Amino acid sequence: MEKILLTVLDAFAWIFRLLGADYEQVRAIVAIKIVMDNRRQLVTFQKKAKESGNTFWQTVFVYIIFGLFIGFLLSAIPSFRFAMTVFFSYLMVMIVMTLITDFSSILLDTSDNTIILPRPVDGRTLFVARATHIMLYLGQLALGLSIVPCMVVFFMHGWAVLLAFGVGVVLAILTAVFITNAFYLLVMQFSSEEKLKNIINYFQIIMAVAVMGSYQILPRMMGRFTGEFFEFSLDAWSFLIPPLWMAGALEMVKLHLFDGLHLGLTACALIVPFAGMYVVNTYLTPIFNRKLSALSGGVDESKTKKVVVQSAALPSRRWFTASSVEQGAFDMVSKLLSRDRKIKLKIYPAYGYVLILGFIFIFRSKDSLESTLAHLSESNYHLVLIYLMFMVQQVACHEIPYSDDFKASWIYFSAPLAAPGEILSGTIKAIFARLFVPGYAVISVIILYVWGWRVWPDLVFGLFNNMIMVLLLVTISKRYLPFSMAPSLRTQSGNLARGLLTGVMIGMLGLIHYGVTYLPVLLWAAIPAQLVVVYFAHRDYQQTSWEQLSL
Repeated sequence: MEKILLTVLDAFAWIFRLLGADYEQVRAIVAIKIVMDNRRQLVTFQKKAKESGNTFWQTVFVYIIFGLFIGFLLSAIPSFRFAMTVFFSYLMVMIVMTLITDFSSILLDTSDNTIILPRPVDGRTLFVARATHIMLYLGQLALGLSIVPCMVVFFMHGWAVLLAFGVGVVLAILTAVFITNAFYLLVMQFSSEEKLKNIINYFQIIMAVAVMGSYQILPRMMGRFTGEFFEFSLDAWSFLIPPLWMAGALEMVKLHLFDGLHLGLTACALIVPFAGMYVVNTYLTPIFNRKLSALSGGVDESKTKKVVVQSAALPSRRWFTASSVEQGAFDMVSKLLSRDRKIKLKIYPAYGYVLILGFIFIFRSKDSLESTLAHLSESNYHLVLIYLMFMVQQVACHEIPYSDDFKASWIYFSAPLAAPGEILSGTIKAIFARLFVPGYAVISVIILYVWGWRVWPDLVFGLFNNMIMVLLLVTISKRYLPFSMAPSLRTQSGNLARGLLTGVMIGMLGLIHYGVTYLPVLLWAAIPAQLVVVYFAHRDYQQTSWEQLSL
C-alpha cells in the first residue's frame, strides 16, 4: 500500500513545487511517516498494547463498519438534502476529531526537527510533508467511511450524483483540515502547552463517548422521527454551516436547481477549501512553526506559577480514611485521577456511557418523546439511573492497577508495611470519593427534580447498595496494587466468570431494591443491614495480606 500511495503522490508532484516545497524531500519524509502509521497505536481504538504491523488497516476496517451505519441512514432518510447534510456532518466531525485525538501528538511533535532541520530542509517543506501525510491518512479513513455510502448513493441516485459525492468528500476533508489548523492556532495563541494538551485530552474523551453514542442512540431515534423532521429550507444561515455547502451542491446536481442560493453554496464548497489551504500554507504555516518552536524551546520561568501542594488540599480524605497509610494511598490516587491524562482518557468516558445507557433505558418504549417525558415521573426508571453510576467505579477498578510508570511501584515493597490492605482500601475510597460521589450527586439532583422528594429514600438505599457492589467487585477480583502493572500484562482470563458473577450479584441487589420500593418501610429497615455488610466487607478487604496480592 505504501508504494501505491507514493505513486499517487508522484502524479501530483507539480502541486508541491507550486507550493514552494522540495518534492523529493516531501516524498522521503512522507514515506517514513506512512511506515510509522502501521506501528502507532491510535487513541481512538486502543486495545492491548502489543506490537502490530497493521494497526492502520484495523482502524480502516472499523471506519468501514461506521460507513455501514451511515449508509443505512442515507437509505432510511427520505429527504436527500437532510441525508447529505447528515453524512458530511458526520464525515467532517470524524475527521476533525481524528486529527485532534490521534494526530495531535504528530502535528505538535517537534522531536523530528532535531533530525530534519539541521539538514537543508526549510520550514515550508516540513509543514507540507506533515500536511500531506495527514491528508493521505485522512483520505484513506474517509474512503473507509465513504465506501458503503458511495454504493448507496450510486444505486439510489446514479452516476452523476456519485461523482459529485466523491468530489464533495475531498472538499470536506480539505475544509476539516483547515478548520483544525485554525483551531490549533487559536488555542496555541491564548494558552500554554499544558492547557493545549488538557484541551486535546478532553476532545479525546468526547470522541470516545461520541463514537458509542452515535451507533447506540441514533438508530433508536430514527423510528421516532416523522417526515416533517427531515424537511428544512435553505436560507442565509446555510452559508455558515460547511456540510450544507456540499449538500446544496449535490442537490443542485441531482435536481438541476440553479438558483442563487444553490449556486452560492456550491461556490462556497469549491472555493473555501482551496482558499483555506492557501491561507494555511501562506500565512498560518510560519505562525504555526513559530508556535511549535516556542513549545519546544522550554518553559518561560517568568510565567510559571509556584504551586505549593499541601495535605489540606484534599480535606475529604479525613472523612474517608483512618490511618496514615490509607491517607497516603487516597492522596496519591486522587491526584493521579485528576492529573494523569491517560487515566482520565480510560475512565472519564464512563460518565458519558452512563448518560447514553440511561437515555436508552428510559426511551426504549415505542411511545413518542413527549409522551415518555410526560409520564417519566410515574415510572421507576430512576432506579436504573441510580445503579448505572456503578459503571464508573467498575471501569476505574479495572484500570487503576495499570500504568506506563509501573516500575515506580517498587516503593510499595520497600516501605515498612506489614500488609498492603490499607493501600488497597485507600485506593477504593479515592475512587469512590473522586469519581462516584460527584456523579451520584448530579444524578441525585436530576432524579429529585424529575421524580420529586418521594424517591429520596431510594437514593440513600441505592448509595449503600453501590458501596456493597464495589466492595463485592474488588473482593472477588484479583487484587493488584494501584499503578503497579504494565499495560501489556492485561489479561482476559477469568474475567468472564468474574463478570458474570458480579452481574448476578448486582442484579440481585437491584431486584431487592425494586421489590422493597413497594414497601417503603423496608427501605429504612434494610439500611442498618447494609451498613453492617459494608463494614465487614471493607474490613475484610482492608486486611488483605501480601500473599493475597496478584503480582
